[in-house]
Amino acid sequence: MKPILKWAGGKSRLMPRLRPLLPTADCLVEPFVGGASVFLNTDHRRYVLADINPDLINFYQAVMDAPESVIRAALPLFRHNNNHEDYYRLRADFNQWRVFVGIERAAVFLYLNRHGYNALCRYNLRGKFNVPYGRYKKPYFPETEIHLFAEKARDTHTRFVCLPFEETLAFHVDEHCVVYADPPYFPHEDRTGFTGYYITPFRDDAHQALADALMEANRRHGVPVVLSGSDTPRTHAAYRGFTFHYTHAHYSIAARAASRGNANEVIATLSAASAYRQEAV
Repeated sequence: MKPILKWAGGKSRLMPRLRPLLPTADCLVEPFVGGASVFLNTDHRRYVLADINPDLINFYQAVMDAPESVIRAALPLFRHNNNHEDYYRLRADFNQWRVFVGIERAAVFLYLNRHGYNALCRYNLRGKFNVPYGRYKKPYFPETEIHLFAEKARDTHTRFVCLPFEETLAFHVDEHCVVYADPPYFPHEDRTGFTGYYITPFRDDAHQALADALMEANRRHGVPVVLSGSDTPRTHAAYRGFTFHYTHAHYSIAARAASRGNANEVIATLSAASAYRQEAV
């Protein structure tokens, strides 16, 4: 299943390698839902999909609750506003937080995502969406993807929560879950990297806090944990204690053409048994 949103770092191409490493469990918890490719291409009975970005969570909630309303609100934007002037007008209106709410805000978020530059979802430190116009000839309108997403979300009683990862892992994980984390990557040494996470960068201290929270969920509940990251020394240092599986992905999205191409990645895992080995020690 294809995602609704264009998303830098989306996992669609990685799914053949990632899926076998995701253990069977009743519920999949994602503290960084992003483009939702993992949700769309796995078969858990329940899902908790979280992110700190309220626009992203509002969008997914609106699609699940009222897909036809989102389509009706978004389709005219795609038909009549594929130009520089309208993009920046709608972006400015979007950044006036009280102008758009609920379904209308979800529709404009979809428009900005599909018309903005290079599938970025970027905000400045004041929380203003600041991705420039992408100049696409005819952006794709994902009507089919909206219907399929809504159907799966309803069938699996998916919960969308706007929380930081610490709270998602503390309050929404129990012994029936598996956790998949896809935080912003450490950049490769020879590449520029986008490490923004909503309005702030996701730096070394955030990775260390995430590693601690994941290991605590593994220890407390005995849940398996799977994490995606770049194959860099900083990733190995932050997530020491995890088991690393090596793969690569193709960068089709990057700020500079020279930065695109294949890059080595890791899928880091903690098995359910890890918690009991830690307790024994």
